[in-house]
Amino acid sequence: MKTVNIQENRVKIDNLNINYKIIGDGNIAIILLHGWGVSSDKYSVLAEYLSEVKSEKLKVKSYRIYLLDLPGFGKSDNPPKSWGVDEYAEFVKDFTDVRLGGLASKSDLEARPPSKWQENKRVILIGHSFGGQIAIKFAAKYPEQLKALILTGAAGIKHSPTLKLKIFYILAKTGKIIFSLPLINKLEKPAQKLLYKTAREKDYYHAQGIMKEVFKKVVGEDLSGYLDKIKTPTLLIWGKNDKSTPLADGEIMKLKIENCDLKILDDANHQAPYQYPEKFAKIAAEFIKKGRAII
Repeated sequence: MKTVNIQENRVKIDNLNINYKIIGDGNIAIILLHGWGVSSDKYSVLAEYLSEVKSEKLKVKSYRIYLLDLPGFGKSDNPPKSWGVDEYAEFVKDFTDVRLGGLASKSDLEARPPSKWQENKRVILIGHSFGGQIAIKFAAKYPEQLKALILTGAAGIKHSPTLKLKIFYILAKTGKIIFSLPLINKLEKPAQKLLYKTAREKDYYHAQGIMKEVFKKVVGEDLSGYLDKIKTPTLLIWGKNDKSTPLADGEIMKLKIENCDLKILDDANHQAPYQYPEKFAKIAAEFIKKGRAII
């Protein structure tokens, strides 16, 4: 793999300081939305592989990939309140309006005729895990801004709560009360860590401040009703051994999303985009080069 130039930038969106990277200098824009508990750094290698892809059929020099640190992650500011998937989807729309519209800030939108920048805003959106939740909501609400959608290990299919998940909900509501009792309060941190680990909700345990409330809000959102509203050409790339968002979720999405393909990585788990970045990039690029993505 060649050495690729990575530009790190900051922009103010909705009064939040947002950090993002640009990799590649091509004429098709890709926005990659990361999963919970990580930042854009995890996806740099995948973006580098994608940036090297060229297609004579589409007359593409290469791609230009935007790696966001979503609000509350990486070097970006926390959201001002408990955001849900809706607020994050609106944030992504604002980012595309500003950055891909060639504007300096959101306030410039009214001063520039849409006809001069609307086409530039149409992007390929890649969403992983929590980022996949955001991408699903975005694709259902703003299809005019998408060329194609790629989901991998995307969250959003709500299942009946398991015993472990029920433990988590109880802890989230009553944990502070329980651990404030005499003698028990000294065990608060190690006990919480053990119990949240048992409930398989370590992401909640590691979240800080407002992000704990954000986690509780987004983890309970069921996006099943949005899937049949997605009309954009869609590719699902799923790890066969994904335990966080099982392959069955991808199969449900394949049935409900119109114009949708499903590719399975046999040796991959939930970390597929950075577990096998080169393989992932080749599958994504092939989907685009075959013309499934309407450029």
